[in-house]
Amino acid sequence: MVQPAGAWDEIVDVVVVGSGGGALTAALLASTGGASVLVIEKDDVIGGTTGVSGGVAWVPNNHLLGPAGYDDSRQDAIDYIVRIADGREIDRSLIDVFVDQAPEMLRYVEDHTKLEFQIVTTLPDYYGPIIDRIPGCKPFSRSVEPKPFDAREALGEFADRVAARSTLLSLGASTTLVEDQGGGVDFDELARREREGVRVKGGALVSGLLAAVLDVGAEVRTATPADELVVDDRRAVVGVIANGARIGARQGVVLGAGGFEWNPEMVRAYLGYEVKPISPGANTGDAHRMAMEVGAEMGNMTSYWGQGAMYDPAITDARGEPAPQMASGLGPGSIMVNQRGVRFMHGGITYNDFPKAFGNFDQRYPGLANQPPAWVIFGPSVKEARPILTMQPGEPAPSWLVQAPTLRELAGKIGVDPDTLEHTVATYNGFVEAGEDPEWGDPTQTHTLTGYNQTMAKVEGQPFYAIQQWPGTLGTNGGCRIDANGQVHGTRTPRIEGLYAVGNTSATVLGGAYLGGGTPIASGMTFGYLAGRHVASQARRDLGETG
Repeated sequence: MVQPAGAWDEIVDVVVVGSGGGALTAALLASTGGASVLVIEKDDVIGGTTGVSGGVAWVPNNHLLGPAGYDDSRQDAIDYIVRIADGREIDRSLIDVFVDQAPEMLRYVEDHTKLEFQIVTTLPDYYGPIIDRIPGCKPFSRSVEPKPFDAREALGEFADRVAARSTLLSLGASTTLVEDQGGGVDFDELARREREGVRVKGGALVSGLLAAVLDVGAEVRTATPADELVVDDRRAVVGVIANGARIGARQGVVLGAGGFEWNPEMVRAYLGYEVKPISPGANTGDAHRMAMEVGAEMGNMTSYWGQGAMYDPAITDARGEPAPQMASGLGPGSIMVNQRGVRFMHGGITYNDFPKAFGNFDQRYPGLANQPPAWVIFGPSVKEARPILTMQPGEPAPSWLVQAPTLRELAGKIGVDPDTLEHTVATYNGFVEAGEDPEWGDPTQTHTLTGYNQTMAKVEGQPFYAIQQWPGTLGTNGGCRIDANGQVHGTRTPRIEGLYAVGNTSATVLGGAYLGGGTPIASGMTFGYLAGRHVASQARRDLGETG
């Protein structure tokens, strides 16, 4: 809408919408660049998807690699990204920008915050098991994570307003990834962290960025949803309307409000099939809608950061509703079948690639034959091998787990054709006996990506079990098309003056490729770094007075 001069409730230089890693990095750069900055967050807590994440960033050729004895290069990183993006919707030049600027961003964050980072040595590039076919892929980790951060000391009362992991069983809430995968940490240290308000993973990253943003004078408000962008008579963005208040932005507005995975209408329109969001519920595409209303050009809208999802009725969210858990199959001794009882994927692939098979068009059975939910079929050897959600080895199967003495009876309980299911399991077990998997290639090249051991194993009862498998998402990654400064492309103009987008509000510059742990965070923070620096360099517009 066109906002008359003099009708503002308040005016600042830069408004940042959202408070995840990309948004807070943009706020930090804008503030240190001399701009007065207001960060507005729709949710009651700060951090967005980053706040409940593992807090990892995939930063190729970063300054921590060399001292650790790892050899990386700019060209290797570019070759790897281009190969995994594999022709998907991208601006090729932005890959170069990411590779060049991500290491610079990491150094800047270390220099201008109290955060310290370490290499997550157990997270090599995700396509390492087929490294001979993937140029530039590395057998070591390019992923870094923040060390434990004393949020209470740095933030005071703000510490309790940083998002926390509350419903996800995966990843420790009080331990770093290095500790999770390298032997843990002693009880006394965990108790100290709890007592003194020390945060790890995404909570540490957000806390460190937030403390720096507040230290340089930016203001941060929660429970303040943005409703509309304000444009002038030249269609330049000059402010936002949030909670009914008109907030002017002399230099620009940065949209970093996450994706649209919690908006069923948008998911249906753009993704085309149901996915279960494993992210904060505030990600409902508000910023996407506002940007489209002012003529933003959108891209990559059919794409998302993938993850498998399962449900356990014992794990609920704040509303008492079952909360999806990260789970992509159950490894050797199990198979995944669609609602026709046909095995339609190999479970041992990267979590980002895993759920995409649910949207595949089947030419032999015209349509989306793999519409969710699917079923994971397994026997006692899998059930007793390790915990499955809250089900522990040696315990009786809970009532929510479907079980039956035979495959035919199991098929009847889950609504699958019994002849097809029996044939599918028998065929797979024959593959196991032959030591091959002609349907999906060599399993030893893919199981590594999920952490399961690399051997195949028969699916055997009794009894047989079935658990629903859903495609999940850590967030959608389509949105506003941006340039090298994070400026939004317009449908009628090359750029929309005064408008920037970062993180999952923007169309991912990597074409949806998930290269290693923390790809989305690294991309969001890198373009937040660029957007914040650029918006702070813009001339301040005369927006009149507050009224």
